[in-house]
Amino acid sequence: MRSISPDHDVGQCIRGFKLLANIPWDKVDNVIIPVNISEKFHWFLVVFRIKLRCLHVYDSMKGGAVHTKKVNEAVGKLATMIPLFLTSTGFYGKRLDLYANKLPKYVHKSQSDPLDIKHMMHVPQQEDISNDCGLYTCLFAEYISNDVFDMRSIDIDAKYHRQRYATILWHYGKTKNEDGAISESEVTGTVASKFGGPRIAKEHVPDTTNYPTPRQQTRN
Repeated sequence: MRSISPDHDVGQCIRGFKLLANIPWDKVDNVIIPVNISEKFHWFLVVFRIKLRCLHVYDSMKGGAVHTKKVNEAVGKLATMIPLFLTSTGFYGKRLDLYANKLPKYVHKSQSDPLDIKHMMHVPQQEDISNDCGLYTCLFAEYISNDVFDMRSIDIDAKYHRQRYATILWHYGKTKNEDGAISESEVTGTVASKFGGPRIAKEHVPDTTNYPTPRQQTRN
């Protein structure tokens, strides 16, 4: 409990600080949290659905008692920790709608009660012999960022998406290098030159976020 503070790294993230591309959690309804189980070299995705007061778990490698136990332990810690940090950072005072609208998941609930946990079923699964958990975690985050929460009909071509992400990163790095930009561009609203030159208005910098256009695939 001594670690629960607005100034803790987690508290700063909730308040919209610490990360280059970040906004306060009270301004959004969903928070994407990539989780790593270091001893298993495994990544999976947790989405905090604020209005549902629930953590949705997207795991591309389900199965096995040991694996399931490790995932549950990691998610359980988040379910316990997040409400305590929300309380310490004054989050609920900025989201009065959660209680004013009498959302079912907030009625008769203490602000510090652990969050509900829902393991999403029928999400795309990586091949057993692959190490594609990081790739799938990125793709889950990408789909959710585009309001696709139900992925049961999504068929993921891992090879294609590895190539797509490599192309995006290469093009982004090339453009960034040519413009002399630095990463702080995401928070300053302008492109700051690492060469000491003048700042460039962000709207004058080529947009690389939609290159190339993702190819959607669905299962038959």
